[in-house]
Amino acid sequence: MSDSRKPFLIGTFVLAGIFLLVSGVMILSRDSLFTKPAEYVVYFTGTLDGLDVGADVTYRGVKVGSVREIRLSYDRSIQDVIMPVVIRINQGENEAASLGGKGFDAVVEPLVERGLRAQLQTPSLLTGKAIVALDFFPGHEGYIREPHRFDVPAIPSVPSKIDQAADVLRDLVSGLKDVPIAELMETASGAMRSLDKLASSPALSEGLEGVNKILANVDQLTAQLNLDVPQLMGTVTGSGNELTEVMKELRQTAKNTQQVIEQMNGFVVDSRRSIGPQSELQYEMLNALQELSQASKAMQRAAEGLERNPESLIFGKKQ
Repeated sequence: MSDSRKPFLIGTFVLAGIFLLVSGVMILSRDSLFTKPAEYVVYFTGTLDGLDVGADVTYRGVKVGSVREIRLSYDRSIQDVIMPVVIRINQGENEAASLGGKGFDAVVEPLVERGLRAQLQTPSLLTGKAIVALDFFPGHEGYIREPHRFDVPAIPSVPSKIDQAADVLRDLVSGLKDVPIAELMETASGAMRSLDKLASSPALSEGLEGVNKILANVDQLTAQLNLDVPQLMGTVTGSGNELTEVMKELRQTAKNTQQVIEQMNGFVVDSRRSIGPQSELQYEMLNALQELSQASKAMQRAAEGLERNPESLIFGKKQ
């Protein structure tokens, strides 16, 4: 190889090395050269199980960045340990142009006012890896530590779904502590024993038999009324003595009806202690008692009217 070609080869190797060096630097630092990363801090108050440095940061399911740093701190206002998480959002040239060259920082504050919040989520239960998800949660104020200790903007955080479920269970357990469960169980057991005793009580069977007897008496009374009314209509044109006898029978029938009503009154009083004041059977007996009382009063008024105006059966009532 001639001496004249050595400088050329040396220069070629030097240029190739410089090209490779520049290419490597550009590839390794493409995030900083071709993108405009923006950093934010999110203060989490719940557990960060599964969240590591480098975890994804998503906006409505689309990856927009990664977790850069996780710290521990203490907030005296809530008297609890909090976890500041620094996230980096990678903004490309196209995104920067669409935002008017102002960068993502220019739209973060309006988005936060509209409800943009950060939430810890676990997309896969198999891996258990967590991500920081950015989404809108209208109506949720979110948490930001005050005073703010970082030089980057803060995005409010909301509890994860696991933390929300844990809070609900915690409140439920706390509420159950105030419930007298033992007393409720004892009361329920006593009620069941009372129902069992009532179901097997002879008084209930006797009460049902008494109701059947009363209903039979009511049937007999109805049949007697069906016989008395035609007899009354047939004897109206007869002598006054016969009319008087019919009126006596009508009074006797009304008296018998009153006795049946008194019997039912006594039975209803007894049945209230046996079958309960709110039972359907008690309701039916009271209705039957009211109907019998109305029938008895009607017969008494009819008898009194016949005594005053016997001719009303023939000529009707005077206008």
